[in-house]
Amino acid sequence: MAKRLDIKDLNLYYGKFHAVQDVTLQVPARSVTAFIGPSGCGKSTVLRSLNRMHEVVPGARVDGKVLLDGEDIYGAHVDPVQVRRTIGMVFQRPNPFPTMSIRDNVVAG
Repeated sequence: MAKRLDIKDLNLYYGKFHAVQDVTLQVPARSVTAFIGPSGCGKSTVLRSLNRMHEVVPGARVDGKVLLDGEDIYGAHVDPVQVRRTIGMVFQRPNPFPTMSIRDNVVAG
């Protein structure tokens, strides 16, 4: 099922450090969007915020709205695991489960 993503006035912080400022973006359903920019400009931070991975970093916080088909993914009633099932991520480097063998990591996928 196609999903529409609307980002409104998104600000991302690591403690007092204001990492990303005032991002507003609309991603229509059934579209492809690329983030291009120099190293350290906040591309990965924005992407992590879209599937709620940013909030697992100690001291990190999000201000603004991230709407998936009109529903705020940071709403109090929204399950972050369900958001991560809907909005996936592919990492540049492999991120295996450290307590599992290579075989078990492959099977888990």
